[in-house]
Amino acid sequence: MSNAPIQIGLTRAQRKCLEIIKSHIKQFGQAPSYREIATMFGFKSTGRVTELLHALQERGWITFLPNRAHSITVLEKPTPRTGGYQLPLALDAALRRYCTEHGEKPEDVVADAVALFLDEAEGQVAA
Repeated sequence: MSNAPIQIGLTRAQRKCLEIIKSHIKQFGQAPSYREIATMFGFKSTGRVTELLHALQERGWITFLPNRAHSITVLEKPTPRTGGYQLPLALDAALRRYCTEHGEKPEDVVADAVALFLDEAEGQVAA
């Protein structure tokens, strides 16, 4: 299990996109192009990739130079204002223990918990 900070505030697709970018940079020394990301996701066009990348940028996880290939840069420490929260150490440790025991990913458990909380706050039933 990874000890990396939990990526709160990202959907599964956004987390997958971020991991694809990090992996590609590590392997090739540069970020993937929009087309390469689309291919890795199985998308037929780059429109959905653009949406994912803009969401990651809005949340403070990446930045990029518009209209340039391979210009995505992963930001090391996203700011809380944009969604890159880190859990207190004791809570993070308890979450990781729970996930180890139940075979779940910490980011998925946190995302589910936040979604349930928000649904309850709005008086909706979680799907």
